[in-house]
Amino acid sequence: METMLIVFGSIYGLLVLVGLPALIFAHFGLRSENALLRIRVEDLLKDFEALTREVAALRRGAPSPTSPEPAPEQAAEALSPELAPPVVSPAPEPSAAAVARPAEDAPPVEAAPKAPPPEPKGPALTDRLAAWLRENWTLALAALSLILGGLFMVQYGVEQGLLTPPLRVLGALVLGVALIAGGEAIRRRHGDSATPNLRYLPSTFSGAGTVVLFIAILSAHALYGLIGSVPALAGMAAVSLVAVLLGWLYGPVLSAIGLLGATAAPFFVGGSSDKAVLLYPYFAMVGLAGLGIDTFRRWAWVSGLALGLPAGALGLLWLHEPDARGLALAALALGLGAVLIPARSLRPVQDGPMTGQGLAGWAAPAFPTWIAAAGVALASGAGPVLMLDGASPAAAALGYALLLLVFAGVALGLARAPAFEDLALLPGGAALVGLGLHAALDGPLYSGFRAGLDRLPESPAPTTVWWLVAGGAALSVIAFLRLARQIGTDHRGVWALGAAVLLPAVILVLEFLWVPGEVTGAYPWALAVMAGASLMVVLAERRSAMGGEARGFETGLFAASALILIGLALFLVLTKTALTLALSAMMVAAVAMDRQRPMRPLGWLAQLGAAVIGYRLLVDPGLDWAVGRAGAVDVLLAHLGPLAAFAAILVLARPERAALRALASSSLVTVMALAVTVALRRGLGAEGFETHWAQGLTATVWILAAFAQIWRLPHDPSLLRPLRIGFAVVMALAACGAVAVMIDDLSWLLATGQGRVAGPPVLDSLALAILPLAAVFGAGAALLGAPGRPGARWLRPGLGGLSVLALGVWGWLEIRRIWRGPDLSLPGPSDGELYSYTLALLLASGLGLLLAVLTRSHALRRLAMAGVALTVAKVFLIDMSGLSGLVRVASFVGLGLALAGLAWLDRAVSRIWERG
Repeated sequence: METMLIVFGSIYGLLVLVGLPALIFAHFGLRSENALLRIRVEDLLKDFEALTREVAALRRGAPSPTSPEPAPEQAAEALSPELAPPVVSPAPEPSAAAVARPAEDAPPVEAAPKAPPPEPKGPALTDRLAAWLRENWTLALAALSLILGGLFMVQYGVEQGLLTPPLRVLGALVLGVALIAGGEAIRRRHGDSATPNLRYLPSTFSGAGTVVLFIAILSAHALYGLIGSVPALAGMAAVSLVAVLLGWLYGPVLSAIGLLGATAAPFFVGGSSDKAVLLYPYFAMVGLAGLGIDTFRRWAWVSGLALGLPAGALGLLWLHEPDARGLALAALALGLGAVLIPARSLRPVQDGPMTGQGLAGWAAPAFPTWIAAAGVALASGAGPVLMLDGASPAAAALGYALLLLVFAGVALGLARAPAFEDLALLPGGAALVGLGLHAALDGPLYSGFRAGLDRLPESPAPTTVWWLVAGGAALSVIAFLRLARQIGTDHRGVWALGAAVLLPAVILVLEFLWVPGEVTGAYPWALAVMAGASLMVVLAERRSAMGGEARGFETGLFAASALILIGLALFLVLTKTALTLALSAMMVAAVAMDRQRPMRPLGWLAQLGAAVIGYRLLVDPGLDWAVGRAGAVDVLLAHLGPLAAFAAILVLARPERAALRALASSSLVTVMALAVTVALRRGLGAEGFETHWAQGLTATVWILAAFAQIWRLPHDPSLLRPLRIGFAVVMALAACGAVAVMIDDLSWLLATGQGRVAGPPVLDSLALAILPLAAVFGAGAALLGAPGRPGARWLRPGLGGLSVLALGVWGWLEIRRIWRGPDLSLPGPSDGELYSYTLALLLASGLGLLLAVLTRSHALRRLAMAGVALTVAKVFLIDMSGLSGLVRVASFVGLGLALAGLAWLDRAVSRIWERG
């Protein structure tokens, strides 16, 4: 009895699921046919009326009035996209009167050619999808209902225990085959979209049947264990092949239903966790089937579904039941299929814009280019997932190997497809990022390697880093092989850069994040780095032997990489001084090779070496090491070596290497200033170095270095001037720091008496601290402020003013020192000290006026007269109350005579200048 109920229920369900949608579709089809017939009748009536008016006009011999013609696009809009015929505007026919008129009545007039109207853009994919769902939403629900009907039939049999597992699976298989057979019967008789009342109904039935077949096979394996993994895979492959064949025959509805249903089916079926591993190849087959359908139909969005849906399903599956080998194989299969299937070739030949150009908006890549980029991105994304989320070192190693395989496939397998060239960036970049993040997140491979720190002394070190370095070497070799196969000159430099950079990049990531030297020891790790340098030398020799226009540039890239790795190996095993000397020698060697055979990257390497040497002298090991911990010989060599190297670069650098020459000259001056500073600090000790005279000398050295940078500005190209200015600013800041310390020490001498002025008067520590500064500022005003030099308008008065200010401060302190002795904090001033200040101001003003006469400088003349005014103010405001007796008399008398003499001299100068 229950069996009969099941049979009748199934029949009733099929009648409801099939009959009701068919009636609805027939109703909508009849409505569309009636609308079409109504439009055609109206068009015929309009045509008939137009013909009637034209005949009447011919009878009267008058030109026919222009009659509005029906717009053909109005009728087309009423039709469905599949049934609408192409709109062709008929050419206007001449009227009878115009034909009867003789040709000589009117000269022929050539009609101006009309520009073709712009082609209207079609609606977007989302708009088309929304429109289709509005018209065919019942079909979507029908497909979902059929799929759920198959699922619920199996579920009902399970719950009621009416059917044995083999019968349940057999029933699902029969239902799937029946749906496909029904859809195919309708398609062969009426087509998939030709008949309005049956449009897309065959796709609905066949798509639902395909999904039900997938469900049946998955249930037989995952739920009931009726078949093993191999038969299940074979069955799913057969269903996938059937789906591809049906997709070629049907419209896109079947493909969409099949992809959506086949992707969602495993999550509805369920099953044990140990059987979930089979789903990795299952989802790959679903994606490959969708790609196979779209490779001939070119619907584009079907390929997007074929990659997007399995990719999302694989991600969910990885979260539920991770399997490294299954994910790697599935991602690799989808990536390979996305590249080969749309191109329909095992060796694709794809020209046109690349994906990067399309993302930047520069050009529009072809359909296979976008699909290939999505597939390579999927496979490249699986590598970091395995490296970062894998539960074992083997999973992380498998992810790294997957990225190497994908890179090799893109670089070598797609050598004849220029549109796919930039796809190699995805696996190459993912490999570097994965290595770095794996160490930062303490991944299993990294943890196992670092566990080697606790090994027994006689135990061998882990070999993990050797394999990782070998992978980096494989990346560089693969890129070089692609460079050797590259046809033409397009993007050759990119492949050369990749071949020269990938291995050093892997080694640097390992050095800074994995720190292999702590586990393997410094010397074994340095030998591995030197092996990488040897490979770069071999690649440089091979590239040089290939010839070509870019031989010098590309060979220089490999030579620069080799020198970088050699420098890293030396860094691992040499002492601080030896490493600085080695880097200096490498810079000179790079410049010498560039001089012998032009290789611009070697010039870049020399510039990088200059920056590294500056970092070592300032930071690591830095000034603290040079001042406090290193021996005198080490400090001497650490500074003399770079000085000699930069001087040699100035001699050896090619004339066109303007940036290198500018950097070398700047670095030479900087290292000289550093050497003098270190020498002062080591010779005077910590307390002696902080005195006013030591800081004054230090400030003088750094100001000289800054002026040297400014002096070279007019000789540099405009692009390099910011570099010079940056060096000058840094050096000026160092000088300002030294001046601040000097002022602080002098303020303590004046206020508290802590400390004394050293040396005899005039030739004491005050002169040593301030007079060199004044001399340097004065020389800078004369040389850097010379007419025609950049910034002369403000450099000359600014530096000259600083020089005068320094001389004034020195004169004030020196007079104070003469009258009060080495202790400047003693009370005062005395009458003699005040009178000395007056005499000094008068002498300085007179000297300034004399120099103004000699140099014909109006600015210096105004400055001298300002000194006279300052002297007058001092006498009347300070000396009048501070002096007494004959000293006050002498002060005013002397001031009067001096002012009279200066007035005469000023007028004489004016007369001389007026006469020319």
